[in-house]
Amino acid sequence: MKVLLLAILGLSATAYAQEDAQFEVGKAKAKVCMTCHGEDGISTLDPYPNLRGQKMGYLISSLKDYKARERTSGLAILMQQQADSLTDQDIEDISYYFSQLGQDTQQ
Repeated sequence: MKVLLLAILGLSATAYAQEDAQFEVGKAKAKVCMTCHGEDGISTLDPYPNLRGQKMGYLISSLKDYKARERTSGLAILMQQQADSLTDQDIEDISYYFSQLGQDTQQ
């Protein structure tokens, strides 16, 4: 029983460390996003939505839609240009970062 508990705790610690690393990677990749969407994911400019705490799946879908030119209204041209330079891994990392902002475990 002790071995099982230690194994579970070890896996949990490893998963947390990987998530924490992805948060930091996403934060570094999201620097350009912060220009419009705010350093803390809260925009100070009306046309730009807040990204802090947004669902990861929604963020991934949105970025992929911009990249595929499926979103075209408003300031979409700016987002399309930004999304063009992102890999799928970049999109996942950035989306993870903004989805975790404001959670108890991340700042």
